[in-house]
Amino acid sequence: MRTLARVHDVREGRAWLACEAASAGCAACGGRRGCTLRWLDRSGGGLLVVPAQGAGGPPLAPGDAVTVEVSEGELLRAAFAAYLPPLAGLLAGPLLAIHLAATDEPAAVAAAGVGVLLGWAVSRAWLRRAPPRFELSAPDRS
Repeated sequence: MRTLARVHDVREGRAWLACEAASAGCAACGGRRGCTLRWLDRSGGGLLVVPAQGAGGPPLAPGDAVTVEVSEGELLRAAFAAYLPPLAGLLAGPLLAIHLAATDEPAAVAAAGVGVLLGWAVSRAWLRRAPPRFELSAPDRS
């Protein structure tokens, strides 16, 4: 996935990026639901935070346009981390309830709900600890 972003702010050696244009390969941009890159943000503010000094390039300044690219492998890894734990919890919860001698349906449904919530917490912690890696490229300002 590749999208254009603009540097919103630069302070304390960090640059805050906001998506500028809709990406052709992004369902969130196509559905006008906002930029998917906001999920890479650890601060929860909807902006992607990156180092202000690129690898070997000039430092970023407010208003600079940059290209943010996330490889397909990283997107697949992130999807795996986001969807597998809740699905495993959904399936494991009722199985655990059955093995604990709770054979009625409400107990199985409650166990499935608890399993999904625990899986969601695991996937959230997993993605916060190891978010998808991305590459930034900024055009030369010479």
